[in-house]
Amino acid sequence: MRLTTALRASLVAISMAAIAAPAAPFGIGLQPTTVEMAVQPGDRQRQVINLGNVHQEQTISLTLGLADWSLDEDGQISLAPPGDSNVSAADWVRFSPAFVTLNPGETEQVVVDMAAPIRIDREGDYRFALIASTLLPEERSGQSGVWKKYQIASLFYLTMGDAESAPEITTATMTKSAEGETAVVFDLENSGNAHARLRGDIEITGDSGETISESISNLVVLHEGSRKYKLPIAGALPENPQVKVTLENIFAPQSSGGSVMLEPFTSDLSFEQTALPTGGSDDAETALE
Repeated sequence: MRLTTALRASLVAISMAAIAAPAAPFGIGLQPTTVEMAVQPGDRQRQVINLGNVHQEQTISLTLGLADWSLDEDGQISLAPPGDSNVSAADWVRFSPAFVTLNPGETEQVVVDMAAPIRIDREGDYRFALIASTLLPEERSGQSGVWKKYQIASLFYLTMGDAESAPEITTATMTKSAEGETAVVFDLENSGNAHARLRGDIEITGDSGETISESISNLVVLHEGSRKYKLPIAGALPENPQVKVTLENIFAPQSSGGSVMLEPFTSDLSFEQTALPTGGSDDAETALE
């Protein structure tokens, strides 16, 4: 099935804010929210996506479609019509059904069939998203007839042929916003042709001997991409702070084990006075997902 022209147009410039989480506020659950597949030219793959209506009383109808997607430097998702991106795999995909109605407590399976082309221009990551959309009345005091569009998505990464993810932290900067909020902002780059998915630990130490610790999980850096990770600091920083970051890339197709430990990143920290946008830990898994 393909996306209709009207739905294609509605996807342009939609961000993460328009996409619901796995246990969606509008009552639809979707699993899995992220699909990672290794494919070869000419391969055929199949994935089943499960949709469930968790409402006790409300029946919900959903329209299914495809979209391209990407992450900005703050890890927010942007959607675009299928086929617009040079990394799009949407043309490889067919799915069924294209429309479902779920009674309270009912579930439905969407079958996604993927047929990779025999000839490709490059190896590495290709992407698409399966989007489930609905219109529901918005509850506003004293108003009626107001409808709001809700969406939930499953993000697909199809990694083709000889692929490698090569993430690294390039810089760490301590910042303070105009409101006095302190944070450490890490700049990450991935020079590989496949995405990286990172987990690990951040430690900030100083002359006082105190340690600030924070865990990172599910931090995605797209192939040939860059992004920022912002760590808010709630309490006082140690004097002469130093940061150490230990990360594991748990999506490393170049490794027989599928994961690679990165070289630990260490740096002294000094302030850069700036106002930062709100950002944080990640991707599709925590916000859609």
